[in-house]
Amino acid sequence: MDQIIGKVESINKGANYCNASLVLENKAHFNVKLTLGDDQLLQVGKVYVFELDSFLREDVTQYKAKDMVPLENADISKDEMNRLISVFYDFAPLPLNEIRVGIEGYLNKIENKILHDVTKALYQKYDTLYYMHPAATKFHHAYVGGLAYHTLTMLKVAEAMLGVYSYLNKDLLFAATILHDISKINEMTGVDGEYTKEGLLIGHLVMASIEVEKIAVTLGYEQSEEVLLLKHLIVSHHGQLNFGSPKKPQTGEALLLWFIDTMDSKFTELETALKETNSGEFTQSIAVLDKMRFYKPKF
Repeated sequence: MDQIIGKVESINKGANYCNASLVLENKAHFNVKLTLGDDQLLQVGKVYVFELDSFLREDVTQYKAKDMVPLENADISKDEMNRLISVFYDFAPLPLNEIRVGIEGYLNKIENKILHDVTKALYQKYDTLYYMHPAATKFHHAYVGGLAYHTLTMLKVAEAMLGVYSYLNKDLLFAATILHDISKINEMTGVDGEYTKEGLLIGHLVMASIEVEKIAVTLGYEQSEEVLLLKHLIVSHHGQLNFGSPKKPQTGEALLLWFIDTMDSKFTELETALKETNSGEFTQSIAVLDKMRFYKPKF
């Protein structure tokens, strides 16, 4: 039995056949036969580790998938996974290990025991996926590691803002920032992916609040004010009802989380647009900035 790692380029099927076209690490194309129905286990644009059986048909060696495991679930080292991510996907501008060290550094700065325990438990539940997932399917941070990179940037901004508005609660803000988008892991199928049924019907703000509640019940913290406020920050971090928030921000920390989240998503897209624009010219219209065009100075 052979093993290959490939990104699904397309899936072809008919009444009596099913196969997938893969792109390998060396950019070569590779065809894999599938058992009827196995195409439901694959997603176009996603990388899998395939276990193959080979056979001859009309003197040509062909391959059939016996097993297929998403890259993020494969039994390989983190270093090798990070290398493969960089080969197959657009990925965060910082090394994933550096992003991990940064986020876990802020997690360790949470001194309140309840907030630390709940945040750590939910973070560890999605450890690997947290660093594989995009922050969106389009518009901002839509690449491998986008969710974590977006989160780390927000934590850095939050820390700077706390230096100015010191009356705000550091622990609550850090905890909510780390967890605010964690349910995008289940809201979207991944890079080049789609929204799940749960994502479309409930959305990541409510989904994350439910996750926090489950962890809190397990730890015996469900009646605490810390958990109540943490859930409030999560469900209100889009700021406005028409932006998908079930509630508007009603604490200073919730208000700041909304501002930071909005700011990072917009400035990240502006940075991308300016990189593609010559000095002395205007960018193309930017969707997340009300389709405005921005000027890039000559100096």
